[in-house]
Formats: sequence, C-alpha cells, structure tokens
Amino acid sequence: MITGETGTGKELVARGLHYGGGLANKPFIAINCSTFSDELFASELFGYKKGAFTDAKNDKEGLLSSVNGGTIFLDEIDSLSLKSQAALLRVLQESEFRPIGSNEVLKTNVRFIAAANCDLELKIEHHDFRQDLYFRLFILSIKVPALRDRKEDIALLVEHFIEKLNSQYGLNKKGASDRLMSWFYSHYWPGNIRELENSVHRYYLLANGELLDTSETPEANFDFPPSALPRYIHDKPKYNGSYENNIINESDLNSDIQDSDLIFSSAKRLAIERFEAKFVSRLLVLTNGNVTKAASLCGKERRAFGKLVKKYHIKSNEIHLY
Repeated sequence: MITGETGTGKELVARGLHYGGGLANKPFIAINCSTFSDELFASELFGYKKGAFTDAKNDKEGLLSSVNGGTIFLDEIDSLSLKSQAALLRVLQESEFRPIGSNEVLKTNVRFIAAANCDLELKIEHHDFRQDLYFRLFILSIKVPALRDRKEDIALLVEHFIEKLNSQYGLNKKGASDRLMSWFYSHYWPGNIRELENSVHRYYLLANGELLDTSETPEANFDFPPSALPRYIHDKPKYNGSYENNIINESDLNSDIQDSDLIFSSAKRLAIERFEAKFVSRLLVLTNGNVTKAASLCGKERRAFGKLVKKYHIKSNEIHLY
C-alpha cells in the first residue's frame, strides 16, 4: 500500500518497486480504479467467456491471467465500490478467481500494489472502505512525503524536468534563475511534484534565454522581499484543519465578536466575513492593488478573488492595512 498526497509520485514508487526488483521482466499494469464501474472492474480483472453478457462477443482474458507473475498497480483504490472491494479481497486471500460466465476456478500469482491519497481509516469509519481489505493491503506500506517536506529534492527535480523538456522540444535550456528557484523553494506546492513539473513546463515555454525566469509570469514576479509576506503565504504549515489559525490570533477573535454576536451561526458568519475582508485587503496592499498578483499569491483563481474584492467593496484607492 502506497499513501501520499496527490501528485507525490505514488505510481513512480510502484514502478520503482516493480522494475527495481525480481519481477522486472514480468508485466506491470497500472489502472485507475476511479474510472471503473463494478461490471467493468470485474471484466477487466477476471475476464469473461463468450456469451457471458450481451456484448461478450468473444472470450476475453482478464488481467489476473495476462499479468500472471507480474504486478498490478491499483491507483485510487478508495474509489472502488464495496462490491468491487469484496471481489478484490477474495483474490488477495485465495489467489484464485473465476472468469465471468465460467465455472472454472483459475489460480493467479499477481503482486498487487495499491495507492490512495485519502484517509482510508476515515473511509472505514464512514463505511466506505472495507476494514478487512485495509488490513490485507497494509501488510507492507510506504508513505510518500509531500514535496514541501523534502524541499532538498526540488533542485534535482527541476534539473530533471528541464532535461526532459530539452529532449522533447529539441532546445538547450541550462537551468532556472536564482529568483525562480527562490520562489520554487518558498512555494507550498499543494499539487506536489505534478504541480512543480507543470510550473517548470510553463516557465520553460515562456523563457527567452537559456535560463528559466519569472519575468513573463505573475506568480513569482514581486518586488517585495519574502519577509514582507504574511506567514500564511511565505511559510505555510502543514494543514491542520484551518489555515485561519495562522492569521487570526485569539485577541483578534475576541475583539471581533461582540455580545450581540453570540448566536453561533451569526458569530461564525461575521468572523468569516471580517477575516476575508482583512485578508483580501492585506494581499492587495502587498501587490499595490494588482488583483491578478494577489489572487496568484494566495492560490485562488482571479475570478474568485475578484468576487471577494467586489463583495467587500474594496477599491484600489481605498486599500489600507488593518
């Protein structure tokens, strides 16, 4: 079982386990469980006999036969229905299966590697994931850390992506500027390695010289030093259920909520509105009223950020720090 946030490279870990081990000369198949209905998952895994259902014109060999001796990687396994989970559990327990429409029970010797980017224990509590399948999968487990927790990898990854793009486009970019690398190191990377790769690709396409730089894109092209950024932006902590705790302290909250606000729903709405208005104003101060830069800085779409500006009637000539 491989766990980790989206974009951390769980499939690459699975491929590394396969091709770096004794099964390297055997088949490796990766499937995304979120794309399969119960019927399609069963037919792909087990195969079927001609006439088993309306569209079964011929026999079809399932993955348990075609990948026999190799590895099947089940990405987003939490997307499987309870019915499909039960079918998979039997294969894991008995190492046998029966093609759809057949009475013959076949043996299989397949290594399963599964991946999920959610909290499976929470899924179990909500009765969306089988506990017995969970224990079967977690015989061995690997947790892939988020990119923000291994920033020493960023330089190597950027170099790798540039080399890959040089081969793809037939160019010879030398690397990234110090300014761009500084932004790479300070960014929170909610999309992890996938987001980093896409960012390098974007800067690569926009680069005029041999170095990738920030001059053509808004998100890193700011004139103020990192120390001017709110801690929320410059050094985001691990998500603990609310980023607002990193901006609004207890004294701020107490001063905002008056005796007339003590109905919970009203107090909550007022606190959110006051937070949003202050936060939007701070960002616009930092970006000299540039809505595009402010939206990019806090990780929101420009349109969504613009709605907040309009909602609180914030005008560029009226911006002030709270």
